[in-house]
Amino acid sequence: MNETFLSFYLRANRIHVFVDALRGIGCPKFISFMIDETGRSLAMVPYDKKDFYSHRVPFSVYNGGKGMEVSSLRLCRILAREQNWDPEKSYRVPGDVIPKQKIALFYLSEAEEIKHNEEYMVWGRK
Repeated sequence: MNETFLSFYLRANRIHVFVDALRGIGCPKFISFMIDETGRSLAMVPYDKKDFYSHRVPFSVYNGGKGMEVSSLRLCRILAREQNWDPEKSYRVPGDVIPKQKIALFYLSEAEEIKHNEEYMVWGRK
C-alpha cells in the first residue's frame, strides 16, 4: 500500500486529488467517490463513464500538466456535516492506495485541518 492524501477546501467546495493516487488506481479517465456505511472512510475508485456519480480526470493530469481539483458542493457538505468539520476550513485526509484492487481508501477520522498562512486565504488570494 502507498500513502496518499485528499485535501478538502470546504469554503470553495473543492477537493484536491493527489496525482499519485490516480496513477496508483490505474490512471482512470473517470473516478467516483464512495463513503462507507460507518462514515469512517471514503473510497476513490475508477469509473467507466461520465454520469452523476463520476468525475472526469483530465488527460493533462497524468503527463504532469496540472493537478486535479474536483468541485463538489454536495460531497463537501455531506462530509462536513458527517465529520463535524468547520465549513470555513480546509482538511487533509490520509489514505492508502491498494493497487491490486484499484482503490484508494481515505481515513476520514484521521483528517487534519490545513493551516493556511494568515495573509492568504484558500487558493493563495488575500
